[in-house]
Amino acid sequence: MITWAAIFRALQAIAVPLLFAWVARHFAGNQKESTPPSLYLPMLTDIGFVPRSFPVTYRTDAPEFEDYTRVATVQNLTASPDTTAVILNWSRFPNVLLITSLLCGSWLEDTIAEVFIWNNSPRKLRYDDFKNTGCPKRKLRIHNAPANMYFQARFIACALAETPNCFIQDDDYLIRSEIIKSLHARITDHGSSPAIHLLPPHEHLSSSLSEIHVPARDTAYLSDVHTSFAWLGYGTMLRRAEMADNYFTILSNRVPEIWFDQGFELGGGQAFTAGPEGDERNAKYIHKATQYLSALVHCGRSSCNLPEGDDIVVHAKVPYISLDSAYSPTAWTRAACRGSACVLETNIRLLPESISHSGEDAEDILSLVKRNLETLGEARKQEYIEQPPSYAVDSVPATSFRSPRPAKMGDTFGLDSLTDISDAREWTAVEMAWLIDPDTENILNACAFEWSTDNVTWHSSPHRPVCDNTAMEIPSAGGEQRHLRECSARMVLASVEFI
Repeated sequence: MITWAAIFRALQAIAVPLLFAWVARHFAGNQKESTPPSLYLPMLTDIGFVPRSFPVTYRTDAPEFEDYTRVATVQNLTASPDTTAVILNWSRFPNVLLITSLLCGSWLEDTIAEVFIWNNSPRKLRYDDFKNTGCPKRKLRIHNAPANMYFQARFIACALAETPNCFIQDDDYLIRSEIIKSLHARITDHGSSPAIHLLPPHEHLSSSLSEIHVPARDTAYLSDVHTSFAWLGYGTMLRRAEMADNYFTILSNRVPEIWFDQGFELGGGQAFTAGPEGDERNAKYIHKATQYLSALVHCGRSSCNLPEGDDIVVHAKVPYISLDSAYSPTAWTRAACRGSACVLETNIRLLPESISHSGEDAEDILSLVKRNLETLGEARKQEYIEQPPSYAVDSVPATSFRSPRPAKMGDTFGLDSLTDISDAREWTAVEMAWLIDPDTENILNACAFEWSTDNVTWHSSPHRPVCDNTAMEIPSAGGEQRHLRECSARMVLASVEFI
């Protein structure tokens, strides 16, 4: 017989566990999201992509430097991240996991707000596929495309982002966190370029040789042509209002800002642009973009041969295109630093004056590159690729930048620290240090040293460089080994942004 007492006891047996479960869910919901640690951290450490400290000095006996600290990237714990990182996935998913782990690392918490995985592969992805990257669910966004959108996916993903900036890279390259912070610091600076491209030396050379300027043929033209081609996949920081497909750098009608990089090629998978077929496809994209640009600067439409209204008024829909004929060439070449958020800048010409940047039409860009390569020659090409400025700031003593000609009056090197390092560290002095061969020491002793907090007002340093031997050796032209010298010069300052 079932009594009311039995029914009451049964309800208690059910209700009490449900009540405890509700209470547990209520309090657990208010707790911080729990994310498993990254299983890729040891690999990132092994290949040198986890931020670490480097030696303060390479001098053999320098007790006076024991209390010194090497300038390193300072984490801004009060800053709100304002950049979405976009990664395209096609056939290198293990690479995507490694890249995601780096982008979600604590070292980029003040920069990267979201990691957007655009999946062009037919294999669907979900968060569980990324649970071992250390990336919290709230920071990871996955889009499984219904079809392969190729490079256009970058533009769509960046347009869907909720942040003012986007960082774009392919799935076969790894970019150091301090360099991402350098790109971010420069892109958010007032008056900066709308986009900055990282490029390895061979691609940097290709972009430099493709720079083309075409004057307007008559007053009916809307603008001159000032453009070049630069890849986005090696790491590009841009404002979200900008486009990010293969037409981007050419159609913008601006010579893009490009930096020598410190990247790391991952490889693997099936590359979309590999081999002669990929080169031919890229050439077609570039040629088509230059055709659009020629029409834009002529009549402001995608084609000047069609009746008005039958084509697309491109400049009305793509606001990043510049129809300003004014162009101010820059004399500066830039390279991103390894180990700290900084940029090396130099006005030393890397290409001979015989390199041409003029053409009759924007469509001449590919033939211009071919002619410039012939003018440059194989020996100068290899110098450009094998001894780039990025080797001066890669924290590897065995590599070096070698200028293509002897030093002359007016040659300048600048090191932009991008932040007020003295304010963060409460420093009143910073020493610049160089690892050089004995011949370069004579040049260094004839240099002037200056510092600035705004890149406008410069102050001379009263100190001269002090040089000592190191234990490192390099072969000389005659084959004998010579010790590298370390020289340093003190900059006395109250605060420093540009040295």
